Amino acid sequence: MPFEALAGNRPSLDRLRGIIRSGRVAHAYLFAGPDGVGKKLAALDFARALGAAPLLVTRPEGKREILIEQVREVIRELGFTSLARRAMIFDEAERLNEEGMNALLKTLEEPPRDTVLILVSAIPHRLLATIRSRCQTILFFPLPDEEVARLVREKAGLPAPSATLAAMLAEGSPGAALALAGGMEEVQAEARELQERVLSGELNPLIESLGKIKDTEQARRSARRRLALLAECLRDALRSRSGIAPRLAGPAFVERFVKVDEDDLLDRIEILLDRQHMIDQNANVALAVEDALLRL
Repeated sequence: MPFEALAGNRPSLDRLRGIIRSGRVAHAYLFAGPDGVGKKLAALDFARALGAAPLLVTRPEGKREILIEQVREVIRELGFTSLARRAMIFDEAERLNEEGMNALLKTLEEPPRDTVLILVSAIPHRLLATIRSRCQTILFFPLPDEEVARLVREKAGLPAPSATLAAMLAEGSPGAALALAGGMEEVQAEARELQERVLSGELNPLIESLGKIKDTEQARRSARRRLALLAECLRDALRSRSGIAPRLAGPAFVERFVKVDEDDLLDRIEILLDRQHMIDQNANVALAVEDALLRL
């Protein structure tokens, strides 16, 4: 039975099961949703359930894009006659450059018989609108924190407090939460350092350290995590007003921010979350972090 290993997103998975049962299969699909929620695994399961041995196309290690040579190889492969259904899966499809997208678009306009193309993307709006319009979109959504925490407890053996923190930082992504599970001590140490810098006002070293990271994706991941940690520390200060013990923030940080007006505190949390979103939209990492931190 396909998709049994996947958690959450039942409506999307039920829709895929219905397609499998009916046999009414489109020539192209776009599996869209956040990283780590099971899109690629669903695409692989879907392809196998259709009777196809999937070819998975991923960007080469150390490269920022799916290479045009990879797209041409897929197109060449599709040019051969096949007696069986074929499935081509492009993981992180937003990593296709303009040349690659245009080459793929031609295939989508004249799809080979008995071939299913599946584009998997966490940032589908980066794909050409003409590509998106030729695909049936299957949406995947973040899982509830409680579900992610349960999966982390079961699969990584984390105690409940650490699993809850990992789930919160993962923003509904089991994959991201499991990736964090092995380094929760480092995450908590990073949170302590961030609080110390905010309390002391020494923010420049933090901003400069992000600006010096060569790998853009590494910088974005680090920036998003740091903003998420600070947002959770501010939530701790907010929750402490109701007598709830902090999960991440230290006493000095709580004491400082518990005095801030509640609406102002909510605004600061919203700013941190908004700057996370801006980073996802390809904003300058150092500027987004600087703006968020200076508003604390």
